[in-house]
Amino acid sequence: MGIFDKLTGNKPVTLNPKSALVLSAITVIAADGVIDEAELNDLAKIVRGDRTSINNAMEVMKANKFPGVIDMVAAVLDEKQKLATLAILCDLAMADGILAGEEKIVLEMYREKFGVSEDALRPVIETIALKNNFAIFS
Repeated sequence: MGIFDKLTGNKPVTLNPKSALVLSAITVIAADGVIDEAELNDLAKIVRGDRTSINNAMEVMKANKFPGVIDMVAAVLDEKQKLATLAILCDLAMADGILAGEEKIVLEMYREKFGVSEDALRPVIETIALKNNFAIFS
């Protein structure tokens, strides 16, 4: 806490698992420098109207630099939540049909920080790739 914090009236915001998920989602969808309509729609599905989680995530993002927020997200989530978060992040990153290089880098940063092996994540990736492959219906 800095000397001027009392003057700002701002209380430090802490992450809970849901706001950590929202924060991680924001970092992934913004990684390519563009947040498109499909990504915003998918983010809205995640939060399900929970404006508090969005506000908390945004406050933490404003007060902390990327990639430092990855450590903060990892500290809040348990092992099951980490794997679920990675699955959600992968799906979000593919919402626009393209996995941009920047998105891939951010996903890899989360995977490494969460301690999830490529082997553990492989079935998730394969399922998301299948889900997003509408060419199989042509």
